[in-house]
Formats: sequence, structure tokens, C-alpha cells
Amino acid sequence: MGTVFARRIAAAALILTLAVLSALTAHKTHKPFSPFAPDFRTQGPADAKVLMVEFSDFECPACRYAEKPLHDLLALYKGHIRFVFKHYPLRMHERARPAAIAAECAGRQGRFWEYHDRLYDRQEEWTNDKAEMMLAGYASDLKLDMDAWQACRRDPALPALLEAELRDGNNAWVGSTPTFFINGKRFVGFQQLRERGTLFVEKELKR
Repeated sequence: MGTVFARRIAAAALILTLAVLSALTAHKTHKPFSPFAPDFRTQGPADAKVLMVEFSDFECPACRYAEKPLHDLLALYKGHIRFVFKHYPLRMHERARPAAIAAECAGRQGRFWEYHDRLYDRQEEWTNDKAEMMLAGYASDLKLDMDAWQACRRDPALPALLEAELRDGNNAWVGSTPTFFINGKRFVGFQQLRERGTLFVEKELKR
């Protein structure tokens, strides 16, 4: 009886050891994500004590709900947070990529945040068969150079840029949107951001 028990203990210990080694191996192969984005997708001082990176999808309802707590947090700690927006268009959202490219092209004309806000504020208006017309309409409303904006949307570098940011998110194990990283700590969804984000920023600023 004692021998059987000892064997079970040894087997359990072996399984635990293998699990730990597997986790360590996965950790070693994990690549840190890049906080880089074009200047028009960043806010706040470059030397801010807190770096906040969002991986987001314009067609994602949860990302729209996150806008209010996000804006409140950035306003509360204005000047103390460097915020970076990263595209992470989910495969199941067929209009997320065109929207991201449209916003990127607005950004090249200095109007990324206005276009960004329009996409979230009117999400239900363009996430349908009218998407193409509505995306162009938002660009026109913002007085963009429409010829330049349309030409930008055909730039083959932009799909490659989205793929690079998707890979970046995958390296960071982003599985859903929105996902936020505040000084490297992960917050998934608007509820975690709202309930824990402010406290964590306060803690980081006191360090």
C-alpha cells in the first residue's frame, strides 16, 4: 500500500514539474509587444511615468463602452500618462479592418482622434451594408482631402501595418478587445479598466 502511495506521489510530482517547465518555456518564447505607434495615435508626454497601451477594434461594442472610463482616466491624469492606440481588428468583424484603415488615413491628415471618436460614437450606423458610404461621409464631414484620403486607403502598406499590429497583440497574448496594458499590467475590458485602472495608475504614480 505504501509503495502504491509513493508511486502516486512521485507521478504527481513529475506532472507538476513538467507543467512548471512548460510554463517557463512558454514564458521564454513570449515576446514583449511594442508600444510604438505613429505620433497621431499617441497622446501625452513621451516621458510620462505611466505608459498605457490599448489594443482595440472599431467594430467591437465593448471597445465603445470603454471609451467613457478611458477618457475619464486620461483626463484625470492628464500630463502623467502616455497613451498609445494599437489596432487589433478581430477576424470576426469584417468591417473592422476598413474602419481601421479609414482612421489611419484620417490620421495622416492630422484627424485620427476625431475620426476615432466618430467611429465609436456612431458604431451602429456604419457596421452594416452602408459601411463604405458612412466611412467616406465621416471623412467628408471632417473636411479631409478626399482624394488623398481615398488614395491612402489603397496604400498596400496599410494592410501590412494592421497585420504587424495583430502580431504584436498576439505576442502580448491579447485574446479579446479592448485590452489595455498600464506599465505592462493587463486590463481586459471596460469593467476591469473602470474598476481597477484608476487605482493602479495612482499606485504607479506614487512609486
